[in-house]
Amino acid sequence: MLPNIAISKLIAHDLALDKASPKTYKQLMDLSQIPAEVLEFFSDHISNAVIAKQIKVCTFTHKDAAVYLDCLEISQDIADDQIFINNSINMTQLLFNVMKASSSRSSGTLIFILYNDLDNGLPYLAILKMDPNKAIQIDRTNYKFVVQEDILPSVNEKLHKCAFIKLSQTLWDDEFHLKVLDKQQVTGEVSKYFLLSFLEAQALIDNKAMTELVSVNLAEYAIQEQIIRTQSEIVDFNAKVDRLLSRGNEVDLDRDLDSLFKTYIAGDADRTNKIDGFKKKLVQKRENAMFEFIAEKRPTIAMFVDSDSSIKIQFPLQDMDTKVFLDYKHEEDGSVTTIIKIKGVELKEKFK
Repeated sequence: MLPNIAISKLIAHDLALDKASPKTYKQLMDLSQIPAEVLEFFSDHISNAVIAKQIKVCTFTHKDAAVYLDCLEISQDIADDQIFINNSINMTQLLFNVMKASSSRSSGTLIFILYNDLDNGLPYLAILKMDPNKAIQIDRTNYKFVVQEDILPSVNEKLHKCAFIKLSQTLWDDEFHLKVLDKQQVTGEVSKYFLLSFLEAQALIDNKAMTELVSVNLAEYAIQEQIIRTQSEIVDFNAKVDRLLSRGNEVDLDRDLDSLFKTYIAGDADRTNKIDGFKKKLVQKRENAMFEFIAEKRPTIAMFVDSDSSIKIQFPLQDMDTKVFLDYKHEEDGSVTTIIKIKGVELKEKFK
């Protein structure tokens, strides 16, 4: 699935943690001089990062947070290149100070990208902390990206620290402000300095909303994408989804959808594409979607009835084909006998 973003500004600064101050630059990169594969690399990274399972939907913790104020100023005049340059330098200096004060020595380049999400038409600021990359390097003499010959940049080189901030003058009043990826890259690295100390942000968690979002959309997506086709596959799939979303389950969509889809899709790459497609669909439905959460769902009740509803059998859908088994036998006289097996349960009589 192709990234659906349009990059309009880009600037890069060196953190240079071995120096007394970061190496900053007072000009934007000329997008027309950036190799197409480099722009594609950044577009793919942004598109993949916003659906990474570790991405956190966040708010700034207070209105005086430095990054919030810098972004607010950028949003007030997005066309002003000088504000964008100055504020990117301010934020680079802030991260440099935060990292110098911590035990982290993971230097690299801090890249600021102004882009529009073409799905919703909104502008965002991407802040990407990029570690030294053998494929993509910056020629600081001419201030441009250079792609090393015979080494293509790989989108599989996962970002560890990045933020995607909505550029809105009324951002503080929104339900959420930014999305953050803040993974520890090496053992012993200070945890969450990017999220807590640099961005001054906190993660939001809405387990109930995410459970409902997945529950409502997953089977529909599987049918649309022809992952499941027959009625028996649909019933079986819904039962598995109900088990997946049982109250208290720790859901990891990457892991759990891979397991769920494996029955229907043999190829690893094909499964990954379908999983990413579903996650992007969730983001389109709910911008603050997250991909790791605790399920909060009461079991769906399956009900089987005869033609005039005089006989009814009901049980939790998640018990289908694990505890409750249904089969049908076609008799010689043309009638159908329903055979119900309930494993490990002794039924008691109840009159109503």
